[in-house]
Amino acid sequence: MTQSTPSAQRRSNLKHRAILDAAAQAVAQQGYAAVTIEGVAALAGVGKQTIYRWWSSKAALLVEVYSDLVSRQALTPRSNGSLEQRLTGLLSALFRLYRSSSAGAILTGLIGEASRDEQVRAVLAEGLVVGRADIVTALVQAADASLNAQAVNEVVIAVVWQRLVLQPDSLDEAFAQHLAALALAAGRLS
Repeated sequence: MTQSTPSAQRRSNLKHRAILDAAAQAVAQQGYAAVTIEGVAALAGVGKQTIYRWWSSKAALLVEVYSDLVSRQALTPRSNGSLEQRLTGLLSALFRLYRSSSAGAILTGLIGEASRDEQVRAVLAEGLVVGRADIVTALVQAADASLNAQAVNEVVIAVVWQRLVLQPDSLDEAFAQHLAALALAAGRLS
């Protein structure tokens, strides 16, 4: 068995980062639909086989790009204030990310493609619906065990995705506050 050297691992990490950054840049410049693996590879300065070694599809790559953008923005709820204030703060930060990066365009593209492609739907469900659900549910569970955290999370996802596709300009601080109140009310009812 061969072991990777520290310099080989460093080069691999640099290529990985270059691919994520190139994919985010490509979506920002061209829009989700126009992005290709070949185009991302050219922007990143790698062969497309390098991309396919790590990701099975454009959707899988862009789910990771989205997750990376969200993670780099450190969308962690504040530890002070009421649950509604903390959820509002989290949503406000997410909406700012959508306006300042390609994250919103990536998610909109994935949602649209998932409506037509079962494989993309599976990648989206696994990578974002299941993979990121703990952000909202953990916040709710830690603050108020009597609320249905899953219901709160489902309302947040449904409304954000609907607005992101149909009314992206409505995703602002005022709407974050409205959605937080709505989602928490749903959590009390279920």
